[in-house]
Amino acid sequence: MNPVVTALIPIAGVIALGWGLRRTGLVRAELWAGVNRLSYQALLPALLFSTISTAELQGGEAAPFLIAATLAFIAMGVIALAFKPLPVGGPAYTSLFQGAVRWNGFVLLALAGAVFGPEGAALAALVFAPTVPIINVMCVAALTIWGASDRKPEAQRVAFRIVTNPLILACLAGAAANALDWFQTGPVADTAALAGRAALPLILLAIGAGLDFSALKARPALLSLSVSLKLIVAPAVFYGLGLAFGLEGLPLILITAIGATPGAAASYVLASEMGGDARLMAGHVTATTIAAFIALPVWIQVAGG
Repeated sequence: MNPVVTALIPIAGVIALGWGLRRTGLVRAELWAGVNRLSYQALLPALLFSTISTAELQGGEAAPFLIAATLAFIAMGVIALAFKPLPVGGPAYTSLFQGAVRWNGFVLLALAGAVFGPEGAALAALVFAPTVPIINVMCVAALTIWGASDRKPEAQRVAFRIVTNPLILACLAGAAANALDWFQTGPVADTAALAGRAALPLILLAIGAGLDFSALKARPALLSLSVSLKLIVAPAVFYGLGLAFGLEGLPLILITAIGATPGAAASYVLASEMGGDARLMAGHVTATTIAAFIALPVWIQVAGG
């Protein structure tokens, strides 16, 4: 069996388990918010720090990879803007925009470590630092302009949330520790590694718990477009920019896989808070989470030649 497919099976299994736990009520719905917060605020930052701080990466390899990935997210924002003239309301358009640019990096982290080893996991982790602020700024701007909410975010508050984002801080701290050769072994390294091992299982369970299959009926034509942008157009853009920056081998495969990841659950929260079409956003996250398990092996095969 294809090694990518083999690695995706347990990831899909854990996501399905999360859906089953919430659907059956074995874990109450209100508890999942706490699981998400714990994972995002503590466990995932520990995983990112541990992965990046101990990675053996060459700067010449990482730099073009990160630049190409960052430009690819910006390019998806520009492509999404091209669809603004469609005859849909502003809230629905913001969900189309978010669907095009947001990605669920946690699925890729789980896949990269299993298929591509420590180097692949480190490259995937590094992408969070430059892209999280850019993606958030683009999505908040779109919702501020076209969302239905009268409560617009203050620029100062948005900026503060970005610079204090635990994922960004963990990436920067891990890169600094790597460059200075700090915390390679010892209690700090062991603590971060132990906490980080709990991150991906909990996050995958939470992804499953958040799936809403009833939302797949919301605006099917627009949903089909948003899924196509995320799983067909985005991987092609990431692959093309990877080639343009001279990437090959593992970096080219990973940047293409970034484009083929499913939509991020955080986009539903942002849509709910800022007047987007939350129902359409829930459908996009659910549809792309399922379809990504087909798209990822296909695009990885394309990038791998």
